[in-house]
Amino acid sequence: MRLYLEPSVLVKLFKREDDSDKMIEIISRIDKGGSWSACTSRWSFLEVARALKKDGKPKELIELNLREMRSHRVEYKPVSLEVLAEAERIVLEHNVYASDSVHAATYRNLKRASKLDVFLTDDKHFLRLRELVDPRTIRDIVI
Repeated sequence: MRLYLEPSVLVKLFKREDDSDKMIEIISRIDKGGSWSACTSRWSFLEVARALKKDGKPKELIELNLREMRSHRVEYKPVSLEVLAEAERIVLEHNVYASDSVHAATYRNLKRASKLDVFLTDDKHFLRLRELVDPRTIRDIVI
């Protein structure tokens, strides 16, 4: 299974939330390789850091969490000019947050190139972008 990991699911690795245990299982599968792989935007580091900061975690612990995030077999894709151009179109057409448009655009770009199977998210905002990303939740994933 080839996954795009939106930050709302990545944060579950470091913050106790519903489905955190299953997300840890998913990352374990990805780390083992085989038929499981994952990617996300480098922008995800900023969003995960912000979510952890907002949750009251100290800087040192957030830095440790981000180092751990980098240690997993997840590909962190750069925010290219092509992605930014598509993200701008998504904002104008769908009136969504800039961050959400960056992830939708990154996924769409990678879906074509990497043949991704799933846009994995726990963020309800992506329901508004259903025709662009077909969002799935952790509960939809069969391990």
